[in-house]
Amino acid sequence: MPLDGKEFSKQLPQKPGIYQMFNELGKVIYVGKALNLKNRVSSYFTGIARDSKTMALVESIADIRFSITRTEGEALILENQLIKQHKPKYNILLKDGKSYPYIYCSENEDNFPRLEFRRGTKQGKGRYYGPFPSAQAVRHTLNHLQKLFKVRQCNNATYSNRSRPCLQYQINRCSAPCVGYVSDKDYEHQLHFTKEFLLGNSLNVINELVEEMQVKSNQMEFEKAAEIRDQIKELKIIQSQQVVESSNSMNLDIFSITSELGIFIVTMSAVRGGLLLGHKNFFPKTPKQESTDEVLQAFISQYYQDKPIPACIVVNIKMSEKKWLETALSQVSQSSVQIISTPRGDKKKMLELNITNMNNALELHISKKANWQHKWQMWVKQLQLKNPPNRVECFDISHVFGEQTRASCVVFDMNGAKKNMYRNYKISDITKGDDYAAMAQVIEKRLQSLNKHKYDYPDVFLIDGGKGQANQALKILKQNNINNIEIIGIAKDENRKAGEERLFVLSQNIVVKPESNSLLSHMVQHIRDEAHRFAITGHRKALAKSRKKSLLEGIDGIGEKRRNMLLQHFGGLQGLKKAGVDEMTQLNGISREIAQRLYEHLH
Repeated sequence: MPLDGKEFSKQLPQKPGIYQMFNELGKVIYVGKALNLKNRVSSYFTGIARDSKTMALVESIADIRFSITRTEGEALILENQLIKQHKPKYNILLKDGKSYPYIYCSENEDNFPRLEFRRGTKQGKGRYYGPFPSAQAVRHTLNHLQKLFKVRQCNNATYSNRSRPCLQYQINRCSAPCVGYVSDKDYEHQLHFTKEFLLGNSLNVINELVEEMQVKSNQMEFEKAAEIRDQIKELKIIQSQQVVESSNSMNLDIFSITSELGIFIVTMSAVRGGLLLGHKNFFPKTPKQESTDEVLQAFISQYYQDKPIPACIVVNIKMSEKKWLETALSQVSQSSVQIISTPRGDKKKMLELNITNMNNALELHISKKANWQHKWQMWVKQLQLKNPPNRVECFDISHVFGEQTRASCVVFDMNGAKKNMYRNYKISDITKGDDYAAMAQVIEKRLQSLNKHKYDYPDVFLIDGGKGQANQALKILKQNNINNIEIIGIAKDENRKAGEERLFVLSQNIVVKPESNSLLSHMVQHIRDEAHRFAITGHRKALAKSRKKSLLEGIDGIGEKRRNMLLQHFGGLQGLKKAGVDEMTQLNGISREIAQRLYEHLH
């Protein structure tokens, strides 16, 4: 029974909150926030839809649920959590799985605190500086700090086990506190400058260093004065590298948005202590016919779900819900937040730089996409397929002498890689090193996975390994009565050189040898290399895990306590392997049945 939206809206309270819209299958298709739930939800059912996206959304609604919140800030937080959880079809999704990087200083934890790159949850007793817009910005800053102040950046295990200075000391990038080459007082002094620099107070650092240099010079300590002079010189070089240097120590975030050919890009820059730390580009997943205003508002509200909010946010467009967003962000941060779309002075210069970076990134992205789509047509032109495939899945096998065999499945379409659909499969119960059996098993598992999740079949299975492995894939398809997936095997030529592959198109019983450096050759190499990389990654993880696992794990009836008892009694694994069933049963808690099972497992 369809939902009567007008009648439902009449029952809603005129209070702030969030609303969830469901389709007939009970799946969340849209999550929204509202200052006034009744007014907001009723606007969908006036009969005058703003655009085709809203019309499509309204036609799909089978149910609406709502939650009242006390404030706009609570509504913003709850909306973000639900969008992240359900990934609704009609919401704008911020595609960024990584948390932002910080520089961590282990103060209150170590006698000689260290600096290090950190990402994820904040742990430890030290202090975090950031967030930085990218890992590259963090590493760039850490590199400068090594040259400037020589505060250690090694981990505690390395630091605790040094008997002589390491290479960092030799190249004048560390003061070697591990072997007592620097006093607590001098190290703390350099650490103070480091913290001030990270807080954006580089002008204060320079002024302090100038005074210190004059003192050392007056005391006839010319060598020390020369060191300080070099520090000042390096600091001024870093400042001169700033494209925009603000006269005040402001903290702000800058967001620019634009779109072309249906592709939206948001570029974010972070400014801390008046210094521009770098920028990062996002390509959010958006429903069709969204405006830049709607995309940016949704993006910013999701972006600050787990990040500190600065007092000032600069944007390149006027936002229709600016007041709402300012109020919500202010409540979340518990301090006043201002959004500016027409900045002046230094803020304007920084915004212009951000827009320049954004336009360059979008141009490069579109160029890459167009180039890939041009290559994609080669499936028809050179492999004689009837139509360009909508989706291609490529498989590869990785193992070392048959140990921990893993198979990868990577997915591509006419827009490039679809990494959210990549999968790694564990291969078991086959003869070690039998790549044919491994390929047959991964194809069987892939089909089961597609059927289980009700995904459409791809148009092409690209098999890395040549005609033999390709025939194994074809065999599995025939057993499952599947005739609409093209099987193409890929193998290197006799000389085993990349760029000289042969493609076996089984349905047409032809072999295609693309010209070296042709579009088809480049495309196939890229897909195959990605499958190879993903398979090796899965194999290495499994191998590393197995190396840490005891040979006695996974045996029924033998837990950690019995494992330790057996190893202790027989003096280790080699002694246990030499023991017989009768010897094992002499231990308390080891029955004959368990001993027999253990003996068979070891032999």
